[in-house]
Amino acid sequence: MPVRRLVVLDFDGTVAVGDGPVLDYFRRIAGGAADDELARWLASGGGHVDGYAFVADWAARHGVPEATRSAAYTASRAALHAGDVGITAPAGLAALLRERPADVRCVLVTNAPVAGIDPLLERLGLARLLDSVVGDARKPSGMPAVLERLLAEASRSPDALLSVGDVWRNDLEPAAAIGGATAFVDRFGRGEGSPTFRARTLEALLPSIEGWWSA
Repeated sequence: MPVRRLVVLDFDGTVAVGDGPVLDYFRRIAGGAADDELARWLASGGGHVDGYAFVADWAARHGVPEATRSAAYTASRAALHAGDVGITAPAGLAALLRERPADVRCVLVTNAPVAGIDPLLERLGLARLLDSVVGDARKPSGMPAVLERLLAEASRSPDALLSVGDVWRNDLEPAAAIGGATAFVDRFGRGEGSPTFRARTLEALLPSIEGWWSA
């Protein structure tokens, strides 16, 4: 069936909700200091686009070698995929994806590696509800090429695109730049960008997403 609408979904902070993954990553770098440090940042969300950016900045300020950071990140993603780190899907997301029109294509795009992600999607209740999964996307610099390829595969122009995510610069700005629609999970109420839709949670955005693809 021809694609009428293309929805691109971010993973961490959007489809997968919870601070467990970034806390696990930080603990592998900072040990016992991680809980208090990250908790203070989460209280305001100031100065960094997300928790991973906060951890990267902390590691740089404390002289943590890149090899150590990389190994910690890889181990934390393996723990996430294995079910050792808890996350949840936003309430209502699975039902919305299950009941969407057949000509709406939904693609998960993440900077994280996706090898072994299938059991995780199963636990989130999202298995077989996504048309494809794109990993190692290198957002934001790699996002324009990803969007261009997905639109070409769907034989659609950018006005058929909706990008959904929690980091304006990474997930949404590239889509907005080519004329696509955007849905911003603005968890900390920063007011960045000019998204088509904005709310603090994905749950609050689901009616707008459904309305967009039904239009």
